Amino acid sequence: MEEDNVSFRETWQAMEELVAEGLVRNIGVCNMGCSGVRDILSYCKVKPSVLQVEMHPYNTQEKLLRYCRSQGIAVTGFSNLGAGSYVEIGMAEQTESCLNEQIVTDIAAKHGKTAA
Repeated sequence: MEEDNVSFRETWQAMEELVAEGLVRNIGVCNMGCSGVRDILSYCKVKPSVLQVEMHPYNTQEKLLRYCRSQGIAVTGFSNLGAGSYVEIGMAEQTESCLNEQIVTDIAAKHGKTAA
């Protein structure tokens, strides 16, 4: 299968067309830092309504959160207790997850559930 080389800008503009056509109300981005968001804001006609990023007590993304707030972009977090899947592929340490915190394991045990 041949891979198309489409720039992010082209992709964003195509999503903006969906807004213009009334097919979607809001568009957003995922896994971007401040520089990526700034880049989009430099050319977009429709500002991202939301940025979704990994965010938990061991990865608070404070600078990014402040920047998005200043630009009126909502931020939603994923892997709110830590990214266990990154441990499996060697991109994070087991200690980088709130799932190992005593309070989390205690609450899970109390309710007969796993920490996840």
